[in-house]
Amino acid sequence: MRTLTLLLVLVALPLTLSAQEPDAAEGSRIAAVRVTGIRGDLSPGLQDTIDALVGTPLDWGTLGVIAERIEAERPRVIAAVRALRTPEGDARVLFLAAVADDEEQGWNVNGRYTIERVAIDGVPDTDISQALRDDLQALVGTRVTTQARRLTERLRAELPGYDVDRRVSRGTRRGQVVVTYEVRKGESMRWVPFAPIATKFLYHQDQGWSGLLDLPIHGGNIQVTPRLAFDNRDDLVEEYSGIGLRLEAREIGSERVGLTLEASRYDPSWHASTLAALSANPRISGLYDTRLTVAPSATVALTRRLRATAGVSVTELEPVVPGASSQMASAFTASIGYRQQWRQGARGHDLEASVSIRSAADALGTDLDYTRVVGQGLFRHHWRERSTVIATVNAGRIGGQAPLFERFTLGDSSTLRGWNKYDIAPVGGDRLFHASVEYRYQGAAFFVDTGSVWQQAAASDMKVSTGFGYHRDNFFATLGFPLNADSVGGTFMIGVKF
Repeated sequence: MRTLTLLLVLVALPLTLSAQEPDAAEGSRIAAVRVTGIRGDLSPGLQDTIDALVGTPLDWGTLGVIAERIEAERPRVIAAVRALRTPEGDARVLFLAAVADDEEQGWNVNGRYTIERVAIDGVPDTDISQALRDDLQALVGTRVTTQARRLTERLRAELPGYDVDRRVSRGTRRGQVVVTYEVRKGESMRWVPFAPIATKFLYHQDQGWSGLLDLPIHGGNIQVTPRLAFDNRDDLVEEYSGIGLRLEAREIGSERVGLTLEASRYDPSWHASTLAALSANPRISGLYDTRLTVAPSATVALTRRLRATAGVSVTELEPVVPGASSQMASAFTASIGYRQQWRQGARGHDLEASVSIRSAADALGTDLDYTRVVGQGLFRHHWRERSTVIATVNAGRIGGQAPLFERFTLGDSSTLRGWNKYDIAPVGGDRLFHASVEYRYQGAAFFVDTGSVWQQAAASDMKVSTGFGYHRDNFFATLGFPLNADSVGGTFMIGVKF
């Protein structure tokens, strides 16, 4: 609200006044003086000088000196001067100030400031094409306009994996500014990046509402992420609510090594079809009332694109029946992941692949003996500025007796869209295959999904779905249709994912 108020003062007020009143002439009597855009008082001496202008002849040289004194007292402020003629022929003086290095304010002061110099901080000039460097330097001597914002997007396109921000600071002369493009390595450029957030709030026509909120707090090479789950039905057999916490530290003695500690407590509830299926198949590990997990791990970056992680996951499953013994589902964990990006202007490719293993061990005091292996792959191709093709494939298997939260499911907001996971496998399965191809153009999306989740002793039943929707930034709305179901019908999904 304070920022909006300042922008209205700096932009709307001067433009309105200038439309109603012409500039005052040199030597006109100053009838009033006002300073806008500054929080707090100026020094008594400077304020007295400004007040003393009332009743004196208008002198642009004197007003310029006072503007420079305002900038000297407030190092982050840029000051400009307007002198408007009143109906009586007098002058009304306005000292207009704005915080120079504030992204929102500095770029909305309209075109009152001239660009004195353009600088690039964070990468050598040779990393940027000569054409873009020429366009950046062409800003010198011009007013601050949307062209400077467009060049930010061009820098981001030429430097994939980097974060690019603009900063406006005062120049060496009054009324001039320096535009600095700050280029910093993004998370994808780190040897050990922080884990991506998994925040989502969505509605599935068959499964209802789901919510998962990550709140990352980071400083330097440390990040703490509290997690809140609200009736999350989207990704597991169970529907769970509760809290979690993830602590990440990268650059442990080396920028190639990072440590993570996760802890969580979730309280599941169970779908009616899951309860019925468990009653019919007692060999599957049963219900639990609370799931408590502690999982430390270490990550080593073998290259910038190839990383290996190893750790343990100790989980206690508290029983539904009071007084019964809890079960331990504790496993050694390991994974290896590869990520690569290629960019050429608006065109490019992204490739991601990973394999993860969770193997229960007596050394960790587990009551459930199982091994879970999952492989995942993603290929994303941008061949035009607004066209994208996304292909994914997932496969997995479980050996032994895994707890319900480890079992595979399909039929949610991301897999076999149009199907309901509780109709496919209400207690999940120990075998998984899923593939998807999606085309997006300006937010409009069309997809085909196929996959199966099944038990080892049973035959797989491959299912197919298709549909369309809208994806823009983090928002999505999708209508999916199962193609080989017993009945014809669509499933609507909408929400946000980060």
